[in-house]
Amino acid sequence: MTARDVVVATHYPVFDRALLFTRLSPRRELVVAGPVPAGLDPDGMYITPEEDTRSVRTAPYGEDGTRRLLVITGEHFTPGTGDTRARFDRLAAWARRHFPDVELTHRWATQDNDPTDTVPLVGPLHPGAKHTYVATGFGGWGMSGGMMAGRLLTAQITGEECAWSGLYDPRRLAPAVREAPSFLKHQAQVAKHFVGDRLRPSPPVEALPPGEGAVVRAGGGRLAVYRDEDGTLHAVSPRCTHMGCLVDFNSAERAWECPCHGSRFDTDGKVIQGPATQPLERRHL
Repeated sequence: MTARDVVVATHYPVFDRALLFTRLSPRRELVVAGPVPAGLDPDGMYITPEEDTRSVRTAPYGEDGTRRLLVITGEHFTPGTGDTRARFDRLAAWARRHFPDVELTHRWATQDNDPTDTVPLVGPLHPGAKHTYVATGFGGWGMSGGMMAGRLLTAQITGEECAWSGLYDPRRLAPAVREAPSFLKHQAQVAKHFVGDRLRPSPPVEALPPGEGAVVRAGGGRLAVYRDEDGTLHAVSPRCTHMGCLVDFNSAERAWECPCHGSRFDTDGKVIQGPATQPLERRHL
């Protein structure tokens, strides 16, 4: 397939000559949901100001109008870090404490990319690009950001003037001073994982219970090993195929996640979410 103009709109750019990965921090957030009586609908959208922000809203549920689907989000974190099951438990406990009548029936997670200067990156992919564009870094505001990106890129591709092109231009340099603290913090976190995760103690394979995974030492090296419910071991390389950071296991969603740039893989190494485009290599124990 060929085209005169190409837009890289793959959430996190799957190819990146502009090195945008240095300016994007992946962030995962959990969601729990369940029906509540229509009479207990909080009738609005709310967000808490404290750390580990929670947001609350409802959606239609069923056909008789007697119930609404309560949706609560929170517990944002970097993919591949911490105990996701414990985070789900905290979010569910918060939901039940504030809405005792809710019957939690669903849970899932979202993933967003936060630009280090807080402004989405929409426009030409790199300084030399003439027909290649990018749209990324919406920071959790994908609906409004997507509409903006669609209008802006349409104008740029068709040669129209757009007064706010410079604000979102991925090549922008003006905010560099304001962006520097966040940029350096992000790079420090990536370096910490790239080096520190290789020094972390590894559990023995025998200690893995069914349904769990971990990066372990075996055969003189490291393997990412998952034990399924039948006891069968699934081993893959722990090196993310994007830039080589070590993945960690998300036990709640049963996925391998890269803490550096947010790539996600299933238990057999297949790519679930980029920027990685290649699977984790299969290994034999």
